[in-house]
This record gives sequence, structure tokens and C-alpha cells, in this order.
Amino acid sequence: MCSGAVKNMAELIVCRCFLGVFEASFGAGAPYYLSLFYQRRELAFRVSLLLGMSPLANCFAGALAYGITHINNSLAPWRLLFIIEGAPTVLFAVVVYFFLPDSPGTAKFLPEAQQTHAVERLQTRDRTAKSKVHWGQLFAGLKDYRNFVHTLIHFMCNYSFAGLSNFLPTIVQGMGYSSINAQGLTAPVYFASFLCCVAAALLSDKYGRRGFIIAGFATMGMIGYLLLAIIDDMDRVGIRYFGVWLAVCGVFPALCLNITWLLNNNSSESKRGAGLAILAIFGQCSSFLSSAVFPREDAPFFVKGCAIGCACTGAIVFLSLALYWRLRAVNVRKDAQYGKVQDDEQFDVTDLGDEHPAFRYLL
Repeated sequence: MCSGAVKNMAELIVCRCFLGVFEASFGAGAPYYLSLFYQRRELAFRVSLLLGMSPLANCFAGALAYGITHINNSLAPWRLLFIIEGAPTVLFAVVVYFFLPDSPGTAKFLPEAQQTHAVERLQTRDRTAKSKVHWGQLFAGLKDYRNFVHTLIHFMCNYSFAGLSNFLPTIVQGMGYSSINAQGLTAPVYFASFLCCVAAALLSDKYGRRGFIIAGFATMGMIGYLLLAIIDDMDRVGIRYFGVWLAVCGVFPALCLNITWLLNNNSSESKRGAGLAILAIFGQCSSFLSSAVFPREDAPFFVKGCAIGCACTGAIVFLSLALYWRLRAVNVRKDAQYGKVQDDEQFDVTDLGDEHPAFRYLL
């Protein structure tokens, strides 16, 4: 909202910097928060509903911005846009502060018996106080190569996440459509992507195999980017538009499931937080790359940006499958050493973390 009151570029930059500082933790913090409430095989659906709001919001963002900027008012349209789009977040912050519980055990809207059940139903137990950090587990998370693999996958996903969010209307407009029609043609693509996020989550929650599902959707995205990169013929707009569908519907589900997969396979809360911190800090850096490889002079085909997107989604396929087979090998070794474990078996991971004999990675 403050961005709507600025008077010069310096003030706008300061507002945007503060926005970045306060918003930075949300992308990692919100999925982490959900992991405190849900079992491992319930988490993907919740995380996908949360992160899937991004493509769903993009369905309406263009139309909303168009409508707001055409309101006759004494304020400049761009000021009104910042104020109206910022107000709901500010107002809802009051509701969140008073009604959003810190953990299942502090949910005031639940009777005490249900609070206890909500805590006990979780497969892994962490006795570290909620206001404390288990430093051993935190450093274990910072040293775990698996978290760096997830960060690389997120880096590749986020290239497309940021690039598509910023440049998809421009790419579609380059196919010969007007600006307004291009905005309209991106809306069904984003909505389909949201549905794919939910479907992929339900599928992986039911059957596991998150690595295979990430690889499958990343392959879809890779094919879409490949079509956009190699077809530079304005007479084949239909194929290019089909490539847009494949790219968008492939990347967003892979990003949602990768974050869920990291949460699933860091057993303790402190280790989980360390893994998400690495992912949020380094995985987001590809946004800088995506903002620079779709220059105006590359219009209308943006071959360079789409080719890099194809390479990134291909890397996701390789990394997710490699991690799947590595985690499977660890599970097989632990089964041979300690015996098989039931899916509903509960155990305490406070001290041993992932090394607990009963902990198995979710594949």
C-alpha cells in the first residue's frame, strides 16, 4: 500500500526493498508451517493448494489490474492499483495474528483432547521446545546433500516460475495477439496449471513416488519449452501455444512437489527449517537469470529464454530421478539392517533425526 503513496523512484525502491524483506520468508515459512500439522502423506495436497494459488491468481491478475487502472478517480491509476491490491493483505494480517495457531497443540479452536490427538497422529515426534532450535539437527540440515539437490531442483523450477509469471503474456502476444487477448489466453493455462498442481499432489500423497511424478511433469515442461524454442514460424502459432500449455502445466506442479518432498524427508523440525532456508536463499536466485534472458530484442520467439527453460526442466528430470534412486537405496539398506517399518509407526526423532532406525525416506 505504501508503494501507492511514493513521490519518486527512490521512495519506490525503498518500499520494494521492505516488501522483499518482509515477504522473503513466506515462500519457505508457509510450507514449513503446514508440515507441523499434517502427516507426510497429507502434506502435498495442502502445499499444492497454497503454492497453487500463484498460477490461480495469475488467471485474474491481468483482468483485475485492467479494471482497477480504468477506475475514474483523483488518484493516478497505478497508485490505486497498489493500494487496492495491498489492502486485503494488511487487513487480513490482524485475523492471522489472533486466530492462526503456532502448532496443533496450541490451536485454541480445538478441545484439549483434539489438540492431543492432532499432535499424536503425526508419525515423527520432535521434543525440541517450539521456541528453541536443536542445533545438532540444524547443522545436519545444512550439511545434508539431499537439501542441496532439492535446492538445485527449486533453482531450475523457479527459473520458469518467475519467467513465466513475468513474460508469459509477452510470449503469447508475440504470437500475433493483442495485449488484452494475450492476457485472456494465459488465464486458462494458469487455471489448468492449478488443477495439475492439485492432481499431482493427490496422486503423490496416495501412491508416494514423488520423484517420478516430479520427473513426469518436468518432462512435460521440457517438451513445452522445446516447442517454443525450436518453432520460430508465425504460421504455426497453434503448436507454440500448445507448448505454452505444456511448459506452464509442467513446471508449477514440479515446484510444489519438490518443496513437499524436502519437508517429507527432513525428519526433525530444526533440520526441516535448515533445508528450507537453503532452498529459499539459493533456489530463488534463478529469478535474476529469468529476468535477463527474455530481452525485448529477442521478441517474438524468445529463443534464448525458452532454450534455457528447456535445459532447466531437463535438469529437473535428471536430478529428481537420481535423488529417487538414492533415497530408495538408503531405504533398502535400512530395511535390511533394522527390518521393515509400518507406515503408521510413530517414533521420536529429536536426537537421531533421519538416522533413527525407523525413519524411511518418502520416495
